[in-house]
Amino acid sequence: MSHTIQYHVDQDGIALLTIDLPGKPMNVLTPELMQELGGLVEKAVADDAVKGIVLTSGKQAFIAGADIKDMVTAYDRGVTPREASEFSLGLNRTLRRMETCGKPVAAAINGLALGGGLEVCLACHYRVLADHPKAVLGFPEVNIGLLPGAGGTQRTPRLIGFRNAAAMVLQCRNQKPAEALKLGLVHELAPPAEVVARARRWVLEAGDAVQPWDKKGFRIPHGDLNSPATAQVFMGGNALITKNTKHNYPAPIAAQSAMFEGCVTSIDAGLKIESQYFGTLLAGPVARNMMRSLFVSKGKADKLARRPEGVAKAPVKKLGILGAGMMGAGIAYVSAQAGIEVVLLDTSQESAEKGKAYSEGLLKKAIERGHSTEAQAAALLGLIRPTANYHDLAGCDLVIEAVFESVKIKADVTAKTEAVVPERCIFASNTSTLPITGLAQASERPAQFIGLHFFSPVDKMPLVEVILGKQTGDEALARSLDYVQQIRKTPIVVNDSRGFYTSRVFSTFTSEGITMLAEGVRPALIENVAKMAGMPVGPLAVTDEVTLELAYKIGKETAAGLGRDYPA
Repeated sequence: MSHTIQYHVDQDGIALLTIDLPGKPMNVLTPELMQELGGLVEKAVADDAVKGIVLTSGKQAFIAGADIKDMVTAYDRGVTPREASEFSLGLNRTLRRMETCGKPVAAAINGLALGGGLEVCLACHYRVLADHPKAVLGFPEVNIGLLPGAGGTQRTPRLIGFRNAAAMVLQCRNQKPAEALKLGLVHELAPPAEVVARARRWVLEAGDAVQPWDKKGFRIPHGDLNSPATAQVFMGGNALITKNTKHNYPAPIAAQSAMFEGCVTSIDAGLKIESQYFGTLLAGPVARNMMRSLFVSKGKADKLARRPEGVAKAPVKKLGILGAGMMGAGIAYVSAQAGIEVVLLDTSQESAEKGKAYSEGLLKKAIERGHSTEAQAAALLGLIRPTANYHDLAGCDLVIEAVFESVKIKADVTAKTEAVVPERCIFASNTSTLPITGLAQASERPAQFIGLHFFSPVDKMPLVEVILGKQTGDEALARSLDYVQQIRKTPIVVNDSRGFYTSRVFSTFTSEGITMLAEGVRPALIENVAKMAGMPVGPLAVTDEVTLELAYKIGKETAAGLGRDYPA
């Protein structure tokens, strides 16, 4: 009896395989699922009453990808490249058997299909995709240090050509339904409720059980490896990989090599080549680190793993922001995007209006690029209220201070704010270096004082550092995390210290660069070595970008705070 796939043969001889992993909100590609898929395909093949197979999902999405939580432990378990390759080869054997079983197989893709989920679809002879915004197809593997290891690097170029395959596999570019149909990634679009019926109809009426690459005379679309256009794809791919990764990430190189080498030969040989590259990546530390940081740990953070229990959910309805500079203006924009009423306060009405103009500029670009409309922009801007009057903060659930890195200035705005906001209001500082415990001394409600450190530019940077002062209470932490989730950012919770976590690490990077410069090392060498090590910007350039004035003020405040302990 299958635990992951429901098997049913109807009166027309269609074997409907409905993938539905018990106890999981989404289907993921597990070894158990693949084993049962292989067994049920053999069952359908052996049954003379079965004319063809339709694969679909019992959940809203088709398959979200492989089980990353299992693969992330491969390196720590001592899995060898050969053992990891065998895992990939097992997946490829199952899917290869399905597409060569002699009976037509159609995929009724009722929702999102990523990674291994898309690879299962590509091994079907016909693909019907739900015409729905959430029905996205893509390969995210390179972003977590892997490559598609169940035929993705082989079937994709053979189906849609090298250029389109490179965009999907190397750049992890997802395809929405209309784009997927245009590329030839799927054969048909249908309303979500009709995908199974359309797939059944194809099996009964057309039912070609041979893949294009298994037919005599097959040629890769848009040019094979000998064509000038394909040569440009790989030449450009090499350059882009070098530019974007400085060869610090092995996955893009391996994925491109698997496509090139695999498509020189037969599909079966190509699948073996793909498995070898996949095994090397899965058994290595880079993939382990990327999966752990960018998927497992990030997933826990996004689900608010550090949120205290026993505190009721409390979304922010009205937010106050003190300081309409670059940081304050950015926080106002992302908060209004989440539907929150924002009071943007500065020392003058003119300065506050200037802060709102930042959102206007971003929205203008969004409209030009087709990502927003005039009506949507007007609605968002209507949520941002620029002011110089502290009384406008009345009724705020949360206030975020984003003024200069000065203990004196921050203490002044804290006192003025607490005089007008409700007792239950949380007060957060966006300081990047000043200890929260020290800043909380200016507050009459230290249990409700917390740090919320955003990064510039706020509209693009996904991280928010949540800093606990010595007296910060559970309610302040819980409600702050609720707000970070509300604006769709990723929170990390850290304890209080000078510079916290991010600024302490970052300032070490910039300080070392400046020290090397003072010691006579050439600036270009400093910057280029940093980039070769994987940093997007060198320490000298980034110091210029955040301004030398800010670095000076931070140093000055640090010296004042540490006194004799400040290193000379």
